[in-house]
Parts: sequence; C-alpha cells; structure tokens
Amino acid sequence: MASKIEKMVAELRRAQDLVQESRSEEALGVYRELLVEAGKMGLELAYLHYAIAIALDYTGDLERAFEEITMAIGKDPLCLPFRHSFDVIVGRIRSALADPKRAVDDASTPRLYALLVRGDAADVASHVAMARWLLAAGKGGEARALADALTRLHPTSREAWELAGAVAAALGDAAGAERARIEVAALAHRDAPFAIVGVASA
Repeated sequence: MASKIEKMVAELRRAQDLVQESRSEEALGVYRELLVEAGKMGLELAYLHYAIAIALDYTGDLERAFEEITMAIGKDPLCLPFRHSFDVIVGRIRSALADPKRAVDDASTPRLYALLVRGDAADVASHVAMARWLLAAGKGGEARALADALTRLHPTSREAWELAGAVAAALGDAAGAERARIEVAALAHRDAPFAIVGVASA
C-alpha cells in the first residue's frame, strides 16, 4: 500500500504543476483518477477536494468549485486554507452576480444564488440579483417578498430600496415605489459630504 500511496502523491504533485502551468483541465483529469483510486482504498481525502476546487476555480466553473470546497470543509472544518479558498470562491460568485453587465435573466443566477444561501454567504448585491431575476422571470410576488425582506434586514441600504422601488413600479404599486424613492433620497442626503454654507473671508 505504501508504494501505491507514493505513486498517488507523485500524481498529486503532477496535477498541481499542471494547474500552475494553466493546464487546469488536464489537472482535473488526474484529480478524478486519484479520487477513484482513493475510493477503492477507502480513503477520505479532504485535500483532494480542495485541490479540485482550486483547479475548477481556475477554469471558471464556480458552481462545481463551490461544491468541492464545501466537501473539503465538511471533511476537515478547521483547515484554514480550505476556509480561505471558500472565501475566495464565494467572492467570485458574489462578483459574478453583481457584475453590471450580467443579464437579469441569466440562467445561472438562481443556481449561484442558491449556493451562497446554502453557505450562509449571500450579501445584499446577491439578493438584489436574484430578485431582479425573479422579476424578469415573471415571478413578481417572489421578487417583492425578497425585496421586502431585504429592506427590513438592511434598512440603510440604498441598493435594497432601489430594488424595492423597481419591483413596486413593475407591479404597478405607485405608493410602494414612491415610498422607496423617498427612502433612497433620504439615504442619499444622509450620505452627502459635510459642507459649510457661507462665504469665506480673510
């Protein structure tokens, strides 16, 4: 068994080198073979899931990267490098959802959002992206429920109130849209830089 482990370690190092050489797809093939071998030997390899998550992150496959790093943490919840990679992957998912160029009806939005919710990592921008997706999908009631929850949990967030206004307007709720407009204006006024009114004199 020792010789087999040594061969697996060598393969693991080879896969890591492939990732460093920007050949992550090839590395994933090696990692999958290692998973199969580890399964045959009855080994639970948290580090292997972590390595796979990194390779998937490099390929841009955020959904599978999240799944793999979650598995790694499940097997070794106190490993700080695993936690760091989780934060990195979550950050990429949040950035993807908050990208201003992202189509409101992007099919991956609910899947990415569900991952963040499952990981207790959804932020305001993530909730906003999901609500906009719901609105675009004709699910106005669900979009409103999410927007209402967001303004209750984050009453000082302009983004939350802007969303609430957009949802209310789309649903024909003039009063709700006006209330949201007032909240946005109040928050904008509160965030304005301090200024001294008057004329300076020598």
